[in-house]
Amino acid sequence: MQKTRFVKDLKEGEPVRDLFLVANKALLTSNAGKPYLTLQLRDRTGQIEARVWDRAEEIGKRFDRDDVVEVGGTAIAYQGRVQLKVHDVRREEGGTKDLSEYLPVTKKGIEPLWKTLQEYIAGVKDKDLARLLAAVFPDPPEADVARRFRQAPGGKTMHHDYIGGLLEHTVSVAGICRMLSAHYEGVDADLLLAGALLHDVGKVHELSYEGAFDYTDEGRLLGHLYMGTEYVSRVCAVLPGFPPEKTMLVKHIILSHHGELEYGSPKRPKTLEAILLHHVENMDAKATAFGDAIAELREGVRWTDYQRMFERYLFSGKFPKETAEGS
Repeated sequence: MQKTRFVKDLKEGEPVRDLFLVANKALLTSNAGKPYLTLQLRDRTGQIEARVWDRAEEIGKRFDRDDVVEVGGTAIAYQGRVQLKVHDVRREEGGTKDLSEYLPVTKKGIEPLWKTLQEYIAGVKDKDLARLLAAVFPDPPEADVARRFRQAPGGKTMHHDYIGGLLEHTVSVAGICRMLSAHYEGVDADLLLAGALLHDVGKVHELSYEGAFDYTDEGRLLGHLYMGTEYVSRVCAVLPGFPPEKTMLVKHIILSHHGELEYGSPKRPKTLEAILLHHVENMDAKATAFGDAIAELREGVRWTDYQRMFERYLFSGKFPKETAEGS
């Protein structure tokens, strides 16, 4: 079967029979004691929730997470979003699955983003930090970390959760940091830029993205702050004459960029560059997540469902036409 319809094109009331990647799967029990399947299905245009209410146990045995499946059902409206009410699911058999149809990709283009990143590195005047960045992000990207950095998502579900999302997020954060360096006195512009480009480098091994996005064992046990810090330590250690105080300052930015202990940072930001990076990184992640949540709303729906990242419902900012005209 060839894939012909995508998540972004599904409309309420339409019958659906097409191929999707199973991003998540869980067998639950309703209040009435009846088993049902909850699924997250995705393709390169987005993700959609699906429910199997009848024959859930039987159908659930046919496929696993990360399988490409043929789904039959109906698109319905639920809490402002389109959801699938599914009556049949079958694993797609035969041939190698082309995941390019099923994993979302940055809309900004990996090559243009990589070019911008290289331009930022070329502007670094501090020779030590320039050597560090060139070692981590060689061009062409022959090293394993650089290749993975171009492909990795920025997160599993929270923000920039698409192929190239880590690169997009990093370039965005770095661009904002460049502006802040010109705005505030006393900022070490090269140190701030290095921290911006390296703050999430640990995610290249924290996340797996050969199928549905998930955490690796190393990612679950250690986390990307520690992993990124250790990686930068190893790179600095093999660069001849790299000053240990600069290693320490870059590592501090990486370790502290979540801002608070309860958000996973073992240290809170204690330098101007670390403080700025924390707020910029948080702002970029939330602004992007906000835009993605609003983009998923059906026409005429103004409020999202509950957003775990924000711990609140979000408003699209659009009022009914008659209200706007009467104000």
